Amino acid sequence: MIGKILLLNFISLLLSVSSAHAYIDPGTGSIILQALIGALAAATVFIKIYWHKLLVLLGIRKKTESDNKQNLDNKKDS
Repeated sequence: MIGKILLLNFISLLLSVSSAHAYIDPGTGSIILQALIGALAAATVFIKIYWHKLLVLLGIRKKTESDNKQNLDNKKDS
């Protein structure tokens, strides 16, 4: 019974429309655009750096000799 009441209230909130009278100025739009471009650039660099490791983890590619050497170097440093 309570679930039905909550669902009915949620649906009525979604269906009731009122105007917001809001304004987004060009400066705010510019900041949002910069954030989106920055996030896209960061994701691209992250994928570029870790692409080979991801493929090895998924089993699509096998480890290369350079990967084995890096693992040995990391173990020596620890």
